[in-house]
Amino acid sequence: MAVYKRGAKGVFYMNFTVNGTRIFRSTGKFTKKEAKLVEAVEKRKLMEEAALSPREKASRLRLSEAIQQVYDERWKHNKDGEKSFRNASRLVALIGDIPISRIDEDVVRKLVKSLESTGVEVATVNRYLASLKTLLRHHRQLWDHVKLKKERNGRIRVLTRGEETKLVALLRDMPSVGKRSYYPQVAELVELLVDTGCRLSEILHLKYKDVNFDTNLISIWINKGDRPRSIPMTARVRRILLGRREMNLDRPFALNVYQAERAWNYARRQMGLEEDKEFVLHALRHTCATRLIDKGIDLYTVKEWLGHSTIQVTEKYAHLNPKKLAHAASVLEL
Repeated sequence: MAVYKRGAKGVFYMNFTVNGTRIFRSTGKFTKKEAKLVEAVEKRKLMEEAALSPREKASRLRLSEAIQQVYDERWKHNKDGEKSFRNASRLVALIGDIPISRIDEDVVRKLVKSLESTGVEVATVNRYLASLKTLLRHHRQLWDHVKLKKERNGRIRVLTRGEETKLVALLRDMPSVGKRSYYPQVAELVELLVDTGCRLSEILHLKYKDVNFDTNLISIWINKGDRPRSIPMTARVRRILLGRREMNLDRPFALNVYQAERAWNYARRQMGLEEDKEFVLHALRHTCATRLIDKGIDLYTVKEWLGHSTIQVTEKYAHLNPKKLAHAASVLEL
């Protein structure tokens, strides 16, 4: 152990090593006796921490520290890592920067009550709870008391053939000059989304190097679930992509999310569907899934087509094919 004066002010510094960890910093004291007491406390603290198990060490982490560690070790390597980090960081403001060992049933109950009092959707509450569960599991803390709330499946908005035709026509007929000159491009984007079931971001980031006209497949490498997949092209999709390739761009669509949504909202107003909150671009993905189910495609194939992480995600479409139930009833008649 060593303490010594340093600097013009005569402040004592401590410099020692415990189990490979070196401590070299000011004691904040001006007498050797007081400095040695500070040194002894610091040394005892390090020795106690060295004797702790990894789980016990993690339990002492403040929530903000635990979040940062999960980000560094896990989230920053994921596509949506920044978003996960932001969502988790909001927990600090909601429950305080407390040691994660103190996140018990009472804390979780108060968190849920606080969120529900603001009128947010159940899905929003569950996002916070899921972040909390991830944090606790990562740091080997008890997490069974963090239970997600049951969400209503709600209505799956699907475009009819008539709605699709009208929407595409509204966008395609827009003049190729002015602020809405890109609307015809969105018309083709809509047709592509309907026939592929892709997420908007997947198509906007699609490059021609990932479109194989020989095998007739589109390869999606980066997506929400980090599940690369290949999707066959319909004749319409193939025609659109071949036509747009003549523009000599590396991507089929020179659009961003805001332009796509702006064009979509214009068409929605023209169709008198402003009050239909489910009539959004993502409904095109539901539409593709529903049309596959209607044609008798099994759930597992639809799961692979859409790139769902589990079959449970795809099962929300199962009730949309009443033909199978009707066939089951006919079997009972035999």
